Amino acid sequence: MRSPWANLAIMAINVIMFVLVAAGAIPDEALDRLVLTDWSPLGLIGYQFLHGGIMHLAGNMILLWVFGNALNGIMHDVDYVLAYLITGVIAGATHLLIDGSPAIGASGAISGMMGLYLAVYPKNDVSCFYWFFRPGTFEVRGYILIIGWFIWDLISALRHVPGIACWAHVGGMAGGFIIGLLLLKMQRIHIANYDNPTVLDLVTGRAE
Repeated sequence: MRSPWANLAIMAINVIMFVLVAAGAIPDEALDRLVLTDWSPLGLIGYQFLHGGIMHLAGNMILLWVFGNALNGIMHDVDYVLAYLITGVIAGATHLLIDGSPAIGASGAISGMMGLYLAVYPKNDVSCFYWFFRPGTFEVRGYILIIGWFIWDLISALRHVPGIACWAHVGGMAGGFIIGLLLLKMQRIHIANYDNPTVLDLVTGRAE
């Protein structure tokens, strides 16, 4: 498994962009061009690296750390970066087609990584953190977590939940799943013999 340098670089760019915006180091005119407001190529890429607050950034970076590191470890850095950006563009395009309001945030691309993870590791356990009466963790199968997340986003999108670009999440996750299947078919993802079966393995009967 490779070191996830590409994912760490993407996380670093997100943090640096947040600091620069908070410090007022980016002119408003340039910042406006990075927001997802139309079909501008700059906006479709730039919105993925902007966040509305520290909690928005922190939540996205935690998810990117969990799913991005796992994927980058079995993919070439260039493939990973392209998959990340393309799913972000798909997420942004879905949002523009159905919603159309201005949007920022990495969550569309991160949803894409979750969809890609579902294609590659559907039966892997994912550690989840909770804080009800006391903090702790529990394990849940990847397909249960991600499909449940997708259904929640889809319901939220249909209900027009304000303040969240739910259609971007839905489009990004669906796009990431398809890209994951294509990369598996092209053997661009390096699965070890001891890994759990991928979705392609399950569908074609290659899983034991």
